[in-house]
Parts: sequence; C-alpha cells; structure tokens
Amino acid sequence: MSQPAAIAVGSLAGLTWAAGFREYMAAMAGPDSKVSWYGTFVGVLLPATAVGGLFGWAEHRRRSNQPLPHRGAIAAAPMVMGVLPLTAPGALETLRTTGQGSAAGGVALAAIGGGYALAGRGPSWSRITTGVLAAAVAAAAGASVPTVSGKRLALNTPRGALTAVLGTGSVLILAIAASLPFRGRD
Repeated sequence: MSQPAAIAVGSLAGLTWAAGFREYMAAMAGPDSKVSWYGTFVGVLLPATAVGGLFGWAEHRRRSNQPLPHRGAIAAAPMVMGVLPLTAPGALETLRTTGQGSAAGGVALAAIGGGYALAGRGPSWSRITTGVLAAAVAAAAGASVPTVSGKRLALNTPRGALTAVLGTGSVLILAIAASLPFRGRD
C-alpha cells in the first residue's frame, strides 16, 4: 500500500472510530446530548481523523522498513483526542461543574498504555502493568453505562448491552491502533 493510501485508510479508520465513540457518549447522555459543529466535528472527529492518519503513516513506514521520526510524539498523539474536546466553548466550565468530559483523557491514556502493552517491546513488567490498566479502562467504559445512564441503559437491556459493547470495544480498538507507533520495523 502506498504512503498516501495508508494515511487515507488510517484517517478513515480514525474518523469512523470517533463517530462510533461519539455515539457511545450520546447514548449515555440521552436526550441531553448535543451535537455541534465545533464540539463534535472539531473537538471529536477532526483529532481522531488526524491521529488515525498518523498511525497509518507510522504503519506504512514500519512495513516499508523505514525509521519512524518523532516516534514518541506520534505514540502520544491520542492525547490530542483527550484535550481538544475541552477547547469547545463552555467545556471547561462543564468539566468543572459536572465532571462531564473527564473521561476523554483517561481513554487517551488507556489507548497509549494499551498500545505500548500490545506492541510487545520494552520490559514485560511495564507492558503488563499498562496493559492491565488499559483493560480496566476498557472494562469501565462498558460497566459505567448504567451508572451514568441509569435504568434507561441497564446492562440487561439490549440497548444498554449494545452501548457497553460499543464503549469497551472502542477503547480496545483504539489501543490496538495506538500500538502501531510502538512496533518495530518488519
């Protein structure tokens, strides 16, 4: 696959991931969920699309047996997805008063830690530790659905179970993608 194609595929994967994860958040928020041009498109979809493109580029370089410049910065790129949503008007006030938006940084850190663990490089104790923490965040994304949403999304209902699967799966998929910059060359 050419470099532009790898970047395009990574970008599309990032965009699709973000749209699905945004729907997970919307399902939990229920009728209070708001979709806006800035908050949704700039704060959620754009950074995930850019991170996906970076990961696609990293994978192309790995498969082409080329060095990956700025590996650490690319590996940390999911943090943009945890921070940029907080730039939406009113987001910091909402975070301060309700805590809404606080999980974004945790998901980004779980993706980075899970990516490191899955890449299979580095000391085994650190990979196990970060992998367990990332798995705990993924499990919490599903288990917290009824806590946040109440009976409306109880895990013994089809919609509640679907939302939990979407949340857990999204964190795990992001960790798999985040493993790409940590991997060595072919």
